[in-house]
Amino acid sequence: MPLSTAINPPEFDFDTKEPWAVDAYMMIPFEKSQILMPESAAVLGVQAFLKMTHLPYSVKQMHNAADVSPNGKLPVIKCGAYVVSEMEGIVQLAQAKGVSMSAHLSAAEKADLRAYMSLVHNVLGNAMLYFTWLDDQVYNDITRHRVGSVYNFPLKYLLPWSLRRKVLSQLTALKWGERQPEEVYREVETCLLALSERLGDSEYFFGASPTELDALVFGYLFTMITTRLPNPHQMGNLVKHNSNLIKFCQRLEREFFGSE
Repeated sequence: MPLSTAINPPEFDFDTKEPWAVDAYMMIPFEKSQILMPESAAVLGVQAFLKMTHLPYSVKQMHNAADVSPNGKLPVIKCGAYVVSEMEGIVQLAQAKGVSMSAHLSAAEKADLRAYMSLVHNVLGNAMLYFTWLDDQVYNDITRHRVGSVYNFPLKYLLPWSLRRKVLSQLTALKWGERQPEEVYREVETCLLALSERLGDSEYFFGASPTELDALVFGYLFTMITTRLPNPHQMGNLVKHNSNLIKFCQRLEREFFGSE
């Protein structure tokens, strides 16, 4: 069960001679009964990346997807001899196979791309963790049931409790644990405004063609828009305050997920 999003991705030593495996597959938790909002955003972001780059993949839903991950985080992909997790690792794997959406950017633009990806992870990722695990109503009504749904007693009850403590410790170390919901909501609002200003009237964040940032942002924003939590703090409402972000999500959904 993943507890955080990556900020500084690890460096992998991939074999550049072998192409992307045609039978590559992504392992994810059961979507209808198990997956949580942070995981859903991460999975959707990687799916968008793979569709944008036309890399073949299939999806396998399994109750222990996080256990297969090399660092316990999702999504995780099996591609040839490699098992790689999180968007940053999967992007590095694709680049090793000669596939990149940001190779054309200047050094300054690549630095901007990394900065915005960190912003999204640090704010939207932590906010999703906060509301999923630390909001009592969300935790009691949704999180603990979905986390425990594939396990028997006593793990069904112990695992959600244990994971909640770990998330609280993690968010506290990042100075998010003691924040009030209104503070988190404002952080999200500020992040979305920055993304909206960066996007402007462009189709994508860096011009006429998508980059990894577009895939990452789509995963988060689409999940925020389509996920309704049982509390007053609906992050999707903040996305709707930025019309260009809504149009961005609608266009990417239509273009890359239209047949699904």
